[in-house]
Amino acid sequence: MARNANYHVPFRRRREGKTNFHRRQRLLRSTTPRLVVRRSNKHERASIVKAKVIGDVTVIDACSQHLKNYGWKGATGNLPSSYLTGYLAGKYALALGYKEAILDIGINTCRKDSRISALLCGAIQAGLKMPHDPEVFPSEDRYTGKHIADFAAKLKKDNAKQYDIQFADYTKRSAKPESIPTYFKATVKAINDEYAAGTMKTKLANRTKKNKTEKPKTTKAKPKPTTVAKPKTTTATAKPKATTTKPKTTTTTKPKTTTTTPKKTTSTTKKTTSTTTKSQNKTTGTKTTKK
Repeated sequence: MARNANYHVPFRRRREGKTNFHRRQRLLRSTTPRLVVRRSNKHERASIVKAKVIGDVTVIDACSQHLKNYGWKGATGNLPSSYLTGYLAGKYALALGYKEAILDIGINTCRKDSRISALLCGAIQAGLKMPHDPEVFPSEDRYTGKHIADFAAKLKKDNAKQYDIQFADYTKRSAKPESIPTYFKATVKAINDEYAAGTMKTKLANRTKKNKTEKPKTTKAKPKPTTVAKPKTTTATAKPKATTTKPKTTTTTKPKTTTTTPKKTTSTTKKTTSTTTKSQNKTTGTKTTKK
């Protein structure tokens, strides 16, 4: 809370716990590309970002979902998948000519045997030059997934029902958690083969072209229905004008008919009275002469 006049309210993203601006400022001053690491409960994402005056520009993007294209059958939110995403991001960077980077983890902290440290280990072993501390890296048994395979084999013997519940996603994908180290070696080999063949650079170039061509189409298609729908509502207001003119004609014709009828009746009554008086006089005159 503000207690004096010298108090400054923090920025909105700092209040929400999304950005540490002091750390970001130190990273931007280095003028080197940043390896931005973001994680969720199910996925891992690593992207190399360059800072410009207009804003940040993402050059390379690697996600744990992309590992399925290289033969990975394990989960996408565990420690081996985070290592593989960092390894894939490092190979992507080398394919496009980026050899150095700085780790950008936002507000998170890099602890030992964590997913962030495993991703950093994978990026460095891929060939990227980054400032790091090797004591933070997990052991080989952990980032290859051997500890998960040993636990799954033990659980299958002790409690088969719990094994089916805990590793239900592996059975849906027709995979076995005991063979995670073999899946790990196969994916690393597939990534290295693609990098050695030279097709990785063309793949990334085609991906950026698709993103550039698809974005303007979505932005231009949205404002069109809004601009066309507005004049339709304005033209609909002209309809009640015709309804207001109709009662005017009805009100003017009615009093004309009522005023003309009494005039005719009065003229006819006068004529009838005059004719009756004349006929009476005639009848009376004839009677007197006869007497």
